[in-house]
Amino acid sequence: MGDVREGIIAGFIATFVLSIAMLAQNAAGYWPDVNLIAMLQSAAGTPDSPVMAWILHFIIGGVAWGGLFAVFSPHLPGPHWARGMMFGILAWLVMMVAFLPAADMPMFASGMGLTIPEVTLVFHLLFGAVLGEVYDLLLRYTPSEVDESA
Repeated sequence: MGDVREGIIAGFIATFVLSIAMLAQNAAGYWPDVNLIAMLQSAAGTPDSPVMAWILHFIIGGVAWGGLFAVFSPHLPGPHWARGMMFGILAWLVMMVAFLPAADMPMFASGMGLTIPEVTLVFHLLFGAVLGEVYDLLLRYTPSEVDESA
């Protein structure tokens, strides 16, 4: 099992980077139908509370995905950025199969075009790459009992 504390820290940093990309995408007006915070508001049943959606976004990305990545990372092949991207694909699949239906959308946004699956896959790959690299840096430069090379 990996170092969960470092995974959570890496998860929060990766979620922050992802959030900047999401805000830039929304500010630029690209793919207006892809608004993960609005989807999260819908899934959480808090349509009038973007603050709660942002808090949930960071809890999911930081605590849940960051902690799980620390557990799975030692069992994945390749450099940490690639491990993170593999994990990002897993997180994307969970989003497509579980989160979208919770947000009153069909799995894989079926019948809604390819924009939502494609853009969210890119976001999850970015998240995963940052998650993996930051996790690796934290393992290298903070005291740890975890041997990631094993």
